[in-house]
Amino acid sequence: MIRQGPIEQLEHIRARLRPHAPAAVPGLITVALMLLWAVHDGGYDSETWYWGALLSLGLLAAVVIGLGRRRRPLPRAGMVALALLALYVAWSYLSISWAQSPGDALQGSNRALLYLLVFALMLALPWTPQGARVALLTFVLGVGVIAIVLLVRLASQHHVGSLVIDGRLSAPTGYFNSTAALFTMGALSAIVLAARRDLPGLLRGVLLALACAGLQLALVVQSRGWLFTLPVVAVVAVVLVPDRLRVALVAVIPIAGALVPVRRLLDVYDGYSGAALDHAAARAGQAALLICGAVFVIGTLVAWGDRLLSLPSLSPARCRTVGVAVIAIAIVGVCIAVAQATHGHPFKFIARQWHGFSAPQTAATGSHFTDVGSGRYDFWRVALDAVVAHPIGGLGQDNFADYYISRRRTSEEPQWTHSLEMRLLAHTGIVGFGLFTAFLIAASAAALRARRRGVALARNVAGAALLPFVVWLIYGSVDWFWEVPALSGPALGFLGMVGALGSDAVQAPSPAPARGPSAAARIPRPVAVAGGAVALLLAIAVLALPYLSVREVSLATDARQTNPAAALRDLSRAAKLNPLNADPGRLGGAIALQAGENTAAEQRFGQSISREPGGWFSWLGQGLAASALGDRARAHHDFKVAIGINSQQPAVSLALARVNSRTPLTAAQALKMLVIAQ
Repeated sequence: MIRQGPIEQLEHIRARLRPHAPAAVPGLITVALMLLWAVHDGGYDSETWYWGALLSLGLLAAVVIGLGRRRRPLPRAGMVALALLALYVAWSYLSISWAQSPGDALQGSNRALLYLLVFALMLALPWTPQGARVALLTFVLGVGVIAIVLLVRLASQHHVGSLVIDGRLSAPTGYFNSTAALFTMGALSAIVLAARRDLPGLLRGVLLALACAGLQLALVVQSRGWLFTLPVVAVVAVVLVPDRLRVALVAVIPIAGALVPVRRLLDVYDGYSGAALDHAAARAGQAALLICGAVFVIGTLVAWGDRLLSLPSLSPARCRTVGVAVIAIAIVGVCIAVAQATHGHPFKFIARQWHGFSAPQTAATGSHFTDVGSGRYDFWRVALDAVVAHPIGGLGQDNFADYYISRRRTSEEPQWTHSLEMRLLAHTGIVGFGLFTAFLIAASAAALRARRRGVALARNVAGAALLPFVVWLIYGSVDWFWEVPALSGPALGFLGMVGALGSDAVQAPSPAPARGPSAAARIPRPVAVAGGAVALLLAIAVLALPYLSVREVSLATDARQTNPAAALRDLSRAAKLNPLNADPGRLGGAIALQAGENTAAEQRFGQSISREPGGWFSWLGQGLAASALGDRARAHHDFKVAIGINSQQPAVSLALARVNSRTPLTAAQALKMLVIAQ
């Protein structure tokens, strides 16, 4: 054998990477964006996801322009899915016209546009199975590294109070259930990827160790929604992945590892705060890291043995026997975990959860898994009421909060419906629900085509890449995951990537038979260019101006205590940049009230009310300003409107009760009450 020199080796590497290069750079940038969202509170904050949307828009434009006519033809189902998602986003923007809060509807529509951009970008890239696996490995390894860092911080007692809230892990997404979903996405995809024999043994061991870390952290979260939906997710995952027996055997290693320290993981909930929390977190983190190390060693040895040994092929009957045995072991493991989580009383636990579903939440001892009660019953009741009242178009995108607060039977003030299906129906009505459901069907059809027809590597990648979508859809049916880009981005992005793998150019190495020109190809090039330019400019406008407005609001929030005048100037600019947004007026009114500028406060709150008539706080603030100016009749009217919206707010009730007394409620007293209540 002739040994190659460095230059020849470099050329060989370049030759191997060249086929994957068109998709590698924009695809990996998109995956990096998903990971950045994950560590920045899940990307939930609008200031974070807005710039992500602008970046995605730029990447998509660069891909379309860069590839030009060399773009690979998209699978028909993928094109249909893209068109349906675009129609849903267009319907979302149209809902601004009937939404009670147009500013919220615009922001929600821009978030939907973000997901359209991510899906379109990942669908349009000319993926190869190898390139898609690199992108998915990057995501899985990134999530795994986040998990290991969190375990190290727990083990070393490093600012545990900022990671664990009320005894439950909230980092890195800032919300318990989305954190559990993120680590479950990473763990399941890692297990499926680790089942491939062509990956290096060390990498397979790392993947299994990271999967174990993710599953352990999901247990620390103690999400009841996660516990209830996990069996359904597992069943769907088994149906989707290829080489089920091999994947099941590999999965035993991280799952068994995660169950070993389950008692210590659950004990973090008992260590509610202070030194007790630090001690419990350290014990859990140290045990988890040791188990991850053991899983890495065992997984690597098994992977090396898997590559060295040529195992005889099993007959179908023996495959079924082994499969039944593996499933039985998995069931036993799940039973052990359930018994630990429910303190040995799983049936009583299920009965309590069922009967307590419509009751307010009451704390239990030992584990959050055994808590009873939820506000979701009331959220869904009001969401269904909204569907009955507004069946065609719904309330308008992201307009649930104001509608719920005046109809609630709980003390909660949720922004979201806590269910993807309820969100679609309540926010965008039957039309929006139908469009998005049709999109999911078409996108799933395109993805399943790649799952069925692809080469072995493509099938493995497709099965692994679909699992974030499965977790997002099933677990998100009982929670608010649409609003978390760190979850919706991977779910819809990898769904688009798998759909692209279903292209005929990927499935058949030889040239595909000639077909008639597609609908896109029949459009004259000048018309297509002009239409694309208009769409790009519109997208820039609807994203850039609200983003700049959000930035000004953020600057004002930072400066409100030290420089109220500068904060008010920032908010004036924010209001001009986004004429639909009620936040600048609401925040500006609060700042003016604190500064004693009652006339300015009245004007600012009035601006907010004109943009969001259902906002109780603006009515309260305008009434407080009017009361301070001596206009008691105006103040009484505003307080009456505020209490009609939010009858459970003590500050509003007290302001109304004392408005005509000698000691009316002052702005300082009201704001102090609101801060204490929070």
